[in-house]
Amino acid sequence: MPITSVPLSLPAGMRSTRASQAVLALFAAQPDAVVSEADVELVLHEQGIVVNRVTVYRLLNRLNTAGLLQRIVDADRIARYLLPAADVASQAPRFECDGCHRQFRLAGSQARLKTALRALRQELQAAGHAELRMDWAVRGRCAGCVQPPSA
Repeated sequence: MPITSVPLSLPAGMRSTRASQAVLALFAAQPDAVVSEADVELVLHEQGIVVNRVTVYRLLNRLNTAGLLQRIVDADRIARYLLPAADVASQAPRFECDGCHRQFRLAGSQARLKTALRALRQELQAAGHAELRMDWAVRGRCAGCVQPPSA
């Protein structure tokens, strides 16, 4: 994926580098992507952007701190990054495969789930809690791992 103009922009004070622009382009081109540091490093290297692992970790952490990316930790304790949901109503739980470790945002009719999430958030806010972030993941084995494709 070549580096193109990116609708996401860096926060004030963060340097615009080839690596930061490429990471923003990755998420702009694949808004449902859930990627690890190793995935990002591989994409950067494929684009001819040579960066070390520490630089990629720092970049992803800065983008997370700025609110441009959401950081989640999977069952194997690997940090993965995705674009945050626009608002509570559009938050969707994820399915994480224990076999291949791919993650999918669950799609489909979610009216009851969204209502339950709103009620939970309201209950927590009524108890005085603030700056709430919800991270819902369902873990199991995806259809591809349950029934691997026949050769």
